[in-house]
Amino acid sequence: MKISINRKSHTPVYAQIRNDIRQRILSGELANGFKLPAERTLAADIGVHRNTVVKAYEELISEDLIKSSISPRGYFVTYSQSADFRQSFGFRSRKYPGALSFMLKEEYLQMDSLFDRLFYANNVNSPNVPLISMAADVITADLYPRKQLNQILYELAEKNRFDWCDFVSSQGLPQLIESIQSLLEKRHIHASAKEIQIVGETYEALQFAARIFLSARDTIICEEPISPDMLQVLQSLDLNVITIPMDENGMQTEYLEGLIVKYRPRMIYTIPTFHFPTGTIMSLARRYELLELSYKYDIPIVEEDCDSVLRYEGVPIPSLKSLDTMGNVIYVNSFIATICPGVRTGYMVAPEKIVNRLSMLMENSRIFVNPIGQYLSSEFIRRGYIYDQIDTLCRFGRNNRDCLCSALASHSEIAYQFQVPKGGTALWCHLEEDINPQALLYKAHELGVSYMPGDLFFPFMNKGDNYLRLSYGNVTETQIAEGVSRLSTAIAAVRSHIL
Repeated sequence: MKISINRKSHTPVYAQIRNDIRQRILSGELANGFKLPAERTLAADIGVHRNTVVKAYEELISEDLIKSSISPRGYFVTYSQSADFRQSFGFRSRKYPGALSFMLKEEYLQMDSLFDRLFYANNVNSPNVPLISMAADVITADLYPRKQLNQILYELAEKNRFDWCDFVSSQGLPQLIESIQSLLEKRHIHASAKEIQIVGETYEALQFAARIFLSARDTIICEEPISPDMLQVLQSLDLNVITIPMDENGMQTEYLEGLIVKYRPRMIYTIPTFHFPTGTIMSLARRYELLELSYKYDIPIVEEDCDSVLRYEGVPIPSLKSLDTMGNVIYVNSFIATICPGVRTGYMVAPEKIVNRLSMLMENSRIFVNPIGQYLSSEFIRRGYIYDQIDTLCRFGRNNRDCLCSALASHSEIAYQFQVPKGGTALWCHLEEDINPQALLYKAHELGVSYMPGDLFFPFMNKGDNYLRLSYGNVTETQIAEGVSRLSTAIAAVRSHIL
């Protein structure tokens, strides 16, 4: 078994070995019962210390992908996608032990702290020049619809159109729910008023869904790469997180059934349209396959769909919720991007029985969502402002996206590899060379540009070293061109230092 190791990579060697074997197991290349090379044999083949292989094997054991046996002696694969294996063994009662815990308690929490520092670094300058921040995936405040929102607030105060001082329903303002119904109809999602629950934002929605369906130590499947703050939310609920790889067509659903059989998850969380952070779109065929497996194994799906309207080209692919015929999809959205963060209003769409429980949970935990934000959102939608705002955001985003792609292409001395995003406000970029990610981040900051390094989004330390996420929603054209120039200079400097 040939395993290639990148000695220049920021990812530890043991993790590279584990990730290589893990990928081969998930893909079916290493079938159930396959005997792995002995520790000393594999160590000699790779040219590493035996303890490095031991650590890689131990982590694969902790993920229940392999087992150590005394008779016969050795390490054997304990995972299979084959129908025969599933029929013979069925679901296993053993709970997934939480393979992330061995590293996330310290290293990944530090990575999450770095994510926060970069996200809020817009007003922080580098030692030499004002910082151009392409780290935070947010919309520039210049595009907030202040005039329309201020007019609604004025009418609220002067004309006494709405009593915001009193209690409101824990489910949400009826007029906001009605406005949301009109938005959903345009997305081919037909929901009654009793199937919509108002929440503060998407993280709260995921927490509520998890509290209804999951218990401590239950397993949830998420796409990888994954946002550090989203992972932190899941870990705060004491959940075991299993990640499934992605490609240019979104979640690789061919691996999903094997993971379901192996780990018996109680929920699947996905961002199928303009995934965060990759910006990929799950293909229609994979959406149907995901739904089919959800029905087969009775697993609820939480679909986050906040950026799908920020589309610059192509025909929209139907949301999972609009394709759902069994009520297995819980649809989550918010108005942070399409109105502004300050309204702090989002919503969930689910079957009526689930919404009843969500409303009870809201009443027990928060009583209700801030009525002013709900009223603002409702009126903004009812008056049609939201459609003009979406058009404005799309024009701005398309222009900045094109500017960023042109800037990257103009620096032919750097091997930037990327798919042109069809929407959203960030570009997922791969460097076709070995670059120390920490050294690059520090050098880029020294030169006055920030971005999100890819390894922040890979909790298993798989792949992330050569990825960058460049956000273009909060910068000008001039800043984009200058930011890419500074980044390219930083890459060249780090490359020269390595050589």
